[in-house]
Amino acid sequence: MKIGHKGFLAILLTSMATFTWLIYYSITGDNLQPIPPEAERGKIVFQRKACIECHTLFGNGGYSGGDLTKTYENLGTEALKSYLIYPPVISGSMNKKHIQLTEEEADNILAYFNFINSMEILDWPPRPIFESKVPSLSKNR
Repeated sequence: MKIGHKGFLAILLTSMATFTWLIYYSITGDNLQPIPPEAERGKIVFQRKACIECHTLFGNGGYSGGDLTKTYENLGTEALKSYLIYPPVISGSMNKKHIQLTEEEADNILAYFNFINSMEILDWPPRPIFESKVPSLSKNR
């Protein structure tokens, strides 16, 4: 079956128009929420302190510090604020401490984490498919 040049051009233009509309709709959709100014300042602190080098957000970033996507939901405001203002020694390290933040920086990062927590993230981070079957050493003693 021969479509011809005009048929091919019509299909191409229709496909391009549909694709353009889908891109426009996804960018201007109703599910976008404005970023509060405190959360914006928290994101700037997160970037300036280079938290992404060790920590992960939505699966992107470093892996030595863990995923912070659900941190606000899991730990809450007071525990996180205390951790950020009075950082403990990092586990696996002899005396290196987590970066210490001022109270204002901690409040801004908490607002950023709260904003991330309010986003629809479809159960991120994913659970492992297989649980670890490594036997515990404490059971053998």
